[in-house]
Amino acid sequence: MSLDLVADSLALSMRGRTLIRALDMRVAPGQVWCVLGPNGAGKSTLLRTLAGLRAADGGRVLLGGRDVAGYRPIELARRRGFLPQTIVDAFSLTVMEAVMSARHPSLPFWAWGERDTGPAEHALHTFELESLADRDVTTLSGGERQRVNIATLFTQDVDVLLLDEPLSSLDLHHQMKTLHELMRAASVHGKAVVYTVHDINLAFQHATHAVLLDGKGGALAGLKDDVITSEHLTAAFHHPIHGVLLGNEPFFRAARLHGTST
Repeated sequence: MSLDLVADSLALSMRGRTLIRALDMRVAPGQVWCVLGPNGAGKSTLLRTLAGLRAADGGRVLLGGRDVAGYRPIELARRRGFLPQTIVDAFSLTVMEAVMSARHPSLPFWAWGERDTGPAEHALHTFELESLADRDVTTLSGGERQRVNIATLFTQDVDVLLLDEPLSSLDLHHQMKTLHELMRAASVHGKAVVYTVHDINLAFQHATHAVLLDGKGGALAGLKDDVITSEHLTAAFHHPIHGVLLGNEPFFRAARLHGTST
């Protein structure tokens, strides 16, 4: 069964305001989609709806040909992973325990005490967290905790990865590492990836496809080269954005503001 993630004429609204009038997109295995748009445009709402955590206001979301609304929570957890913007630690866990918790959906009830730490150890190594394995998560910095969150998602080992602002709190090296691993998860392991992000250039460098929201109900979706253009970005962000070439690679630069405000 193909685990394509499909938005079919998806409409989203919030408190009477239309966020997305109609969005059609198909996220296939091996693809990485970035979601761009101004604050309040509906990026997080879109991610939560694609994850099956919020009902669509129109249209539908399909995962593997089935409406996500028809999945039981345990079924969804075995097929897609979701990283929210904020995770609140209700109690103390070691980093290893936090990352191992992602294995529970894939284990039968009687195996929840299983101590196969292989997947978790691999994720800790991937995101350079091995030295923190025995640390209490409540003692970590914001950036360290975010890396643990991402490692936990990778340990879940699902076919569809949805990440809301995964670069939040990360320094430059770990931003690049995270984006590299998301691209690798798609290209090498056939995962389907969707993530929200604010940095246009990082998104352009680390995606195959893009969704661009304008905050007024408009949504463009498709190949990144078709969606992420100066014209489209300027319209969506309501600010002039120019494209230039640096080493034959497109780079987008926002125009400076002139004069003084009154």
